[in-house]
Amino acid sequence: MSVNRPFYFGTNVKMTHTPEDTRIFLQMLTELGEELPADVRLFYLPPYTSLHLRGCSSLPSSVWLGAQNMHEDEWGAYTGEISAAMLRELGVELVLLGHSERRERYNETDEGVNRKVQAAVANGLKFILCIGETEREKRCGVARETLSRQLKMALHGLAACHLSKVHIAYEPVWAIGEKGSSAPPGHVAKMHAWIRNVLEELYPQESASVPILYGGSVNEQNCAELARTPLVDGLFVGRAVWDAENFRKVLYLSLASRMDKIES
Repeated sequence: MSVNRPFYFGTNVKMTHTPEDTRIFLQMLTELGEELPADVRLFYLPPYTSLHLRGCSSLPSSVWLGAQNMHEDEWGAYTGEISAAMLRELGVELVLLGHSERRERYNETDEGVNRKVQAAVANGLKFILCIGETEREKRCGVARETLSRQLKMALHGLAACHLSKVHIAYEPVWAIGEKGSSAPPGHVAKMHAWIRNVLEELYPQESASVPILYGGSVNEQNCAELARTPLVDGLFVGRAVWDAENFRKVLYLSLASRMDKIES
C-alpha cells in the first residue's frame, strides 16, 4: 500500500437499502467525512431509488455517492436502464462497472464494460472497475491472464488524461458473496502487484495515481490485516458494513491498522 495515495473505503449495498436506510447512511457519512483525515475517501453505492437523495445531502467532498451500474448508451429505448447523463444530473460522482454479478448473471462482456467506461468518462463520472478471477481460473493457474484481459479490454482507448477517473477493485469471484471467503493477504498482495504492473504497461508515466482496492468478504475480523497489506489502497466492503454503525467500526479498525503500518 502506498502512503502517498488516499485510502479508499466504501460499500455496494446492492438491493438492500431503502431510501430511508440511505438517509441514515448519508447522515453517518456526512459526520464521518467531517472528522476523518484529509487523505481518506469514502464511497457509498445504494440502489437507483436512493440516488435522488444526493441533492438533499451536504456531503463533504471526501464522500462520494455512486450508482451500482449504468447503461453504455447516452439515451434510447432501453426499458429499466439508466444512462450516465441521468446519473450526472442527479449529482452522482461515481459508478460501479464490471461487477462479477453483472458479468455472470447479466452476461456483461469485457467489450460492454469498455463501452461503459467510455460513457462514464464522457460524462465526467469517476468509476470503480471490478476485476477478478473465478475459482476455476484460479485452479487452472490463469488468474493473472484473466486480470490482464479484463483490465486491458475495459481500459482500451482510454486516454491517460482520464486516469483520475479510474479506480480498480480487485474482487476475486471466489471470495465474494455470502458463501465467499476472503483471499489471504499474501494472495491479495501478489494480485495487486500484478494489476499495478499491467497498469504500468498500459500507462508507463501516469499509472501510479490509480488506486487499487480489495473487495471480497472483508469484515471486522480481517479488515485490519487487509488494510495494511502491501499495495492495497483501500477496501471495498460488502454485507459486513451495510449497517451504519458497522461501517463506522470496520472503517476505524482499518484506519488504525493503516496508521500503525505507516508509523512502524
